[in-house]
Amino acid sequence: MNTILVLLAVSLTVAGVAGDDKTCPGAPTMTVESACRNVSGTQAMYDTCKDALAGVPDPMSDHDVTVYALAAAHGAVASVDATMDAAINLITNNKSLPGDEKDAYSECAEDYSTALHAMGSVLNKLDGCSFDGLADDYMNGLLDVENCRDRVLKLSASPLYAMVLVDRNKAGMALFLGKLLGI
Repeated sequence: MNTILVLLAVSLTVAGVAGDDKTCPGAPTMTVESACRNVSGTQAMYDTCKDALAGVPDPMSDHDVTVYALAAAHGAVASVDATMDAAINLITNNKSLPGDEKDAYSECAEDYSTALHAMGSVLNKLDGCSFDGLADDYMNGLLDVENCRDRVLKLSASPLYAMVLVDRNKAGMALFLGKLLGI
C-alpha cells in the first residue's frame, strides 16, 4: 500500500516536472551537456547522465539544475520500484525458488522499500527547494540499493542482478546531479 502511495505521488510529481521549469533560489543554471560533463568522469557515466536527462525539454538551453536533479531522481525511483516489484513477483510466484534466493529477494524488497522512502524524501525536498539533509537522503537511498546488490551478487545467477546494477547507476547519477546544487 505504501508503495502505491509513493508511486502515485511520484507520478503526479513527474507530470508536474515535465511541463514545468523548476527554479530554486541560488541554484546554478546550465545546459544538459554542461551538467553531464560536470558529473561524469567516464563515458559510461556521461551516457547514464544523458539518459537520465533525456526527457528534459530544450536541453540546449540553461535550466536550473534542480530540473536535472528532479529528472534523475524520478528515473531512479521508477527503476527501483520496478525492481522491487520484480523481487516481490519472484518471491510470490516462483515456488521452486531456493531458500537463499528467496531470502535475498525478501531482504532486497525491504532494502528497496527504504530506498523508495529515502528517494521520496529527495523528491519532496527538491520540489520544495529545501536542501537540508538532502545529501543524506540521496546516500541512504543509494546505500539501500547497494545492500541489495551485495545480496544478489552472492547468488549464482540472479535475474535481478542486471536490474539492481541499473538501479545503482541511476541512484548514483541522481546523487551526482544533486551535488550540483551544492549539497
